[in-house]
Amino acid sequence: MSVNAVLYSEWTKIRSVRSVLWALPLAAALLIGIGAGVTGSVGAAESDAKNFDPVQLGYYGLFFAHVVVIAFAVLVVGNEYNTGTIRTSLATVPRRGLFYSAKLTTAAALALVAGVVASFGTFFASQNLLGEHGVAFGDDGTVRAVIAGALYFPLLAVMCMGITAMLRSQMLSMGFLVPVLFLVSPVLAEIPGLRALAWYLPDRAGQYALRINMDPAAPYNPEVGLVILAVWAIAAAVGGWLVLRKRDA
Repeated sequence: MSVNAVLYSEWTKIRSVRSVLWALPLAAALLIGIGAGVTGSVGAAESDAKNFDPVQLGYYGLFFAHVVVIAFAVLVVGNEYNTGTIRTSLATVPRRGLFYSAKLTTAAALALVAGVVASFGTFFASQNLLGEHGVAFGDDGTVRAVIAGALYFPLLAVMCMGITAMLRSQMLSMGFLVPVLFLVSPVLAEIPGLRALAWYLPDRAGQYALRINMDPAAPYNPEVGLVILAVWAIAAAVGGWLVLRKRDA
C-alpha cells in the first residue's frame, strides 16, 4: 500500500469510533472552558500573589484536558490490540514501520489541530477575562507559551501511543499513564527529597513551558520544558516501534 493509502486508512479507523473521534474536541473544550472559568472567577484575586502568572493560570484546564488526550492516544493504538484487528492491519500493511508511523502521524496531526485551537482559544479567552491583570499576545514569553500549549497535545499523544504500543493493552496503558501523568508529579513535588525529579516528568515539564515567568525553584527555563516533553515523546515512540518490530501481533 502507498503512504497516502495507509494514512487514509488510519484516519478512517479514528473517525469510525465515536469515542475516539470526539476525544480531542472534548479536550480542547475542557482546556478553554475551565481556563475561562478559573480566570473569570479568581483571576483578579490571584493577581496580587507574588508568583502570579496570568498565562499559566489561563491554562489551568490542561490538568484535566490531558487525561482526555491520554484516552485518545491509548484508544488509537490499543483498540486494535483489544479487538485483535492488529493482525489484519499488519497483514494488510506488512511494512510495520509504515503502519506504525502512519498511525502516529495521523493521530499526532489531529492532536496538533486540536492543540492549536485549544491553546489560542485559551490564551485569548483567559487574557480577555483577566482584563488589566492579563497580558497581550506578543508580550514577553506569550508567543512561546501559546506555541508550547499547541504542541502539548500532539507530544503527549505520541508519548502515550508509544507506551501503549509497548504495553499492547488499553487497560494496562490507562492504568499506568493516568496515575503517572495525573498524580505522580503533584505528589513528588510535595516530597522534599524528590522535588527535583518531578521537574523532569513529562507533564510537569510540558506545563512549565506555558509560564511566562520563571519559577525560582525550577532547575531550567520554561523553554526547556517543551524539549523535555519532546524527548519523552521520542523515547516512547521509539520504544513502541521496537516492541512492534520484534514481537508477534
